[in-house]
Amino acid sequence: MDLKALQETLRAFASERNWEKFHTPKNLAMALVVEAAELMELFQWKTPEESYASKTDKPLQARIGEKSADVLLHLLQLVDHTDVDLEYAVHDTLLKSAKNHVVPDVQVVTEQQPVRPAQTHVLVDWENVQPKDLDIRVLVPDVTHVWIFHGPTQKRVGDNQLSFGNELTLVPISRSGKNALDFHLSYYVGYISSRNPSAKFVVLSNDQGYRPMLEHAKELGFAASQLGFGAPKAVAKKAGVKKAPAKKVVAKKAAPTKKSIPVNKPPATKQPTKAAKATTGKASVAERSARAPAQAKKAVSGATNTPKVVNPSVASATGGKPTPAVNKKLLVVDDETVYSHVLASLRKSKNKPSRKARLFGAVKSLLGVEKADDIKVERFVQRLVDDGHLVIDANGTVTKTP
Repeated sequence: MDLKALQETLRAFASERNWEKFHTPKNLAMALVVEAAELMELFQWKTPEESYASKTDKPLQARIGEKSADVLLHLLQLVDHTDVDLEYAVHDTLLKSAKNHVVPDVQVVTEQQPVRPAQTHVLVDWENVQPKDLDIRVLVPDVTHVWIFHGPTQKRVGDNQLSFGNELTLVPISRSGKNALDFHLSYYVGYISSRNPSAKFVVLSNDQGYRPMLEHAKELGFAASQLGFGAPKAVAKKAGVKKAPAKKVVAKKAAPTKKSIPVNKPPATKQPTKAAKATTGKASVAERSARAPAQAKKAVSGATNTPKVVNPSVASATGGKPTPAVNKKLLVVDDETVYSHVLASLRKSKNKPSRKARLFGAVKSLLGVEKADDIKVERFVQRLVDDGHLVIDANGTVTKTP
């Protein structure tokens, strides 16, 4: 019977049924005892003679075979999950028994204690280096076991390690974090050395942070070493040198163009009629000189003040009071006249915008500003939110309309 082939079959059998999570050493040991108890139950209350008679009792013999097989299979799974070399353990136990129970009057010829095959475990820091199976065999020719420690987001880790078969173990780290993988790998170095003190283990990484741990292992008498692989560019990453975070390219909002505010020209002076000319002509030089400062003052005043025009739509929104007409080219968010105009128009609209983008478009249309003034539209919408006329959630949905 090929025990190793049988263990491989049991692994595949459990994997296909998703039983691996239940096959802990504790559970397998308990299951082994249960199966042994069921085997023992077949002989309960039988006399020694009756138990020997089972050789000729075909139904009983079949049940004994079934229960014995259950015991053997659970035993093979238990030693497989605890990495016990069953053949070595059986041979070693027989030798010890022979020494402890010597046959009377017979000289016992003791054999030399079998030497356990040398094991070389290679532990790969996959976040730092990513060698293929051939690379590992070139670096460590006597490799027997490979352990690959990788991050939770790294995929297809074992694709190029097929030649190691069942001697390959993938160890995903529990969670991401600074030096998280390093701590996992260091833990397994202790785990392997405690189970097989004679084993040799090699850390495959360019990260020099493992050195103190490996030097300490050597001081304790373990065969520990480290090898690098490939370009050493990943050393900075693992040695704690933080890369500067990539700068996010944020599209700059177009700064509002400063539009020159046209100064209204003073009202054109009407050409005097012939009668006025006659009267003007009769005015004395002193009178014309006295009127000059007043006329100049009036001209300056007319150049700076915008004539007021009643806008019916805005007047209705402000309680019927006449207000200046909206000059869309001179939009200022804090202009109460423009603010009242937009608010009134939104309230009257039958198809109120339900999305932030549509709201921006509606406000922009009401204001009549160009693309370069998008920032003004944004400030205007923000004022509508601040005043409680509408609410916009994180998804851009307008949940409360004016």
